[in-house]
Amino acid sequence: MDEKTLESILKLKEDQINAMDFKKLLGYIRSIDEYFRGNSQIDVEIALKAYQKAIQLLTAARLRLITLKKEKEELDQQYSTFLNSIEAEDVSEGPPETSTEGEDGKLPF
Repeated sequence: MDEKTLESILKLKEDQINAMDFKKLLGYIRSIDEYFRGNSQIDVEIALKAYQKAIQLLTAARLRLITLKKEKEELDQQYSTFLNSIEAEDVSEGPPETSTEGEDGKLPF
């Protein structure tokens, strides 16, 4: 990763980070990771700022995952309720009843 990319990541504000989707957050986290892995001569001050920004991005990504998990659980609950309502309708309608009574209302035996 080049210095310009890192500089643009370091300039991100908290509200910008919080507005990002998970994929974008993960992309920035990976960019910072590439910076640390790809440079043998890292400036300590820049490294500290990058580390701090990575923590902000990771925190936002974790919160985004928690939100997505809750949304999925709500959707699962709605789907389960929907399935239960269909099953309840099927049970209440049931198959047509066959009578064992004769035409005169008495049992045939």
